[in-house]
Amino acid sequence: MFLAACRRPAPPPPPPQAVEPPLTESTLPPSGEAHFEIGPINPERSADGREWLVESSVRNTGTRTSRDVKVWVEGLDESGERLARTEVLPTPQEIPPGGAATFIARLPANPAISTFHVEAIGR
Repeated sequence: MFLAACRRPAPPPPPPQAVEPPLTESTLPPSGEAHFEIGPINPERSADGREWLVESSVRNTGTRTSRDVKVWVEGLDESGERLARTEVLPTPQEIPPGGAATFIARLPANPAISTFHVEAIGR
């Protein structure tokens, strides 16, 4: 008589369960984004009367040094319609937090210009 037996291997043990660390909250550091504030806008006519010279400043109110700063100055009529626009680069281009750069924009001396709008952008 011949007896045969089969033995099944024991199943592998289950994998160990991962223990997840507890959730905690922490304050993130400032994002470091550039934020700008435009200083007082001082428009004056040029000596020959052909241009508006719009002088102002850009203050970096962000948390890191800004660079590649551009400023757009628009001359608007009484209804807010844009009559002239120019782009200028303030000096210096790298503005530390709390620092400022100045600029002078030149626009045509259109007699219908009654106010000015200034925007700044940078990294």
